[in-house]
Amino acid sequence: MILILQVVAAALGAACLEIPGERILARDLVPALPGFSALPPELPVGFAPAPGARRIMTRQGLERLASQHGLGITAAAEICLERPMESLTQERVLAALRAALDEEPRASAGDLKEARLEVLDFSRYPVPRGELEFLRSGLAPPAATRLLAPRLWRGRVRYAGGRSYPVWARIRISVPGQQVVAVQNLAAGRPIEAAQVEIVTAELSPFSERPAGALEQVIGRLPRRSILSGSPLLPSALTAPKQVERGEMVSVEVFSGAAQLSFQAQAQSGGNAGDVIALRNPATGRRFPARVEGERKAVIHANSQPRTIPAGAAVSTRDSQSGQKTREAGPALAHRPVH
Repeated sequence: MILILQVVAAALGAACLEIPGERILARDLVPALPGFSALPPELPVGFAPAPGARRIMTRQGLERLASQHGLGITAAAEICLERPMESLTQERVLAALRAALDEEPRASAGDLKEARLEVLDFSRYPVPRGELEFLRSGLAPPAATRLLAPRLWRGRVRYAGGRSYPVWARIRISVPGQQVVAVQNLAAGRPIEAAQVEIVTAELSPFSERPAGALEQVIGRLPRRSILSGSPLLPSALTAPKQVERGEMVSVEVFSGAAQLSFQAQAQSGGNAGDVIALRNPATGRRFPARVEGERKAVIHANSQPRTIPAGAAVSTRDSQSGQKTREAGPALAHRPVH
């Protein structure tokens, strides 16, 4: 029994033959069985073991394999076969990550040259010998509230042609830059004033939305939701003010043939140039639609449908003989239809 255990221990402790490819070739067996040198070196004689596994070829199996190829070989012992494996190093992982950043096609790729990249941990298990590769698609997205938190970047070792072996790295990445931050709480829907924001230098996440980097990008714009003091201002969190806001008094012009009238109305909804909004005539309380033309301006082209001229509107016409513009008081025309 002791002798058997010693033989098994010796066999397990013996160095295995390394098989670099997908198939075991005749030349791979020559170091253990020189008789296989009589065969073509590239002749496949079996499948290689999976990475990290070992394949044991028994004496009987070796002799049968030799006989199939016309060789009279007597094997002295079984042999062990395995893929060549190695451990990753932090330097190699960092170099592969840098190479991935250098190939980044985004417009911000120039900033990535200055990226601060820290490898916090990586795959510690043996991997096949091959090319270490990290693709941009393997980088996990950052948490919405923790853009600079450590992130998992999945990669692979490419070996034996088209095969790959999974690896990973936990990294922290940032780029230096400037961002606009709020110096006081910002209310939703209220224009941002210059005194409410400032520019600071900060570490930014390169693969997420960048905060605004200039004051002119935020001053006068409206937060979509409340923003706390000290928070960076993201462009997606802001919206441009509307040319007409609900509740504002709007200058309205009505065109109907040669006639033109103007009056003031209160906006019941907001919009920008080209939008149709609801207005209310303060004199009559009647609501009507109009198209926004500019800052607190709206127009109605009454030729398309009958309109009632609002009370208090001033109407101007152009005399057909002299070409001079004349104006009539609105009350006298308050009930004249516009066609």
